[in-house]
Amino acid sequence: MDRPPVTAGEEKKKEKTLLEVLQEIDRETSKYKGIMKQPDKKFQQWDKDFGAWEKRFTKQMTDVEKYLNKYAGKMEKFFEG
Repeated sequence: MDRPPVTAGEEKKKEKTLLEVLQEIDRETSKYKGIMKQPDKKFQQWDKDFGAWEKRFTKQMTDVEKYLNKYAGKMEKFFEG
């Protein structure tokens, strides 16, 4: 699951996967017995990361639903005709 190298310009725009966000949370909460530096900042970023992931996931599921509906309609026409 290695990703291609990311250039400096793309680094800021790179969207994290759900697994990456959860791993980051695990790392941060495991250090220093759960005490985090700048927790508000980290919580806000994680919230943004979850929101971005949810948006991408919703779009993917919408695309899958459109695809399935399209081909279900074609199958229905095939068997009716």
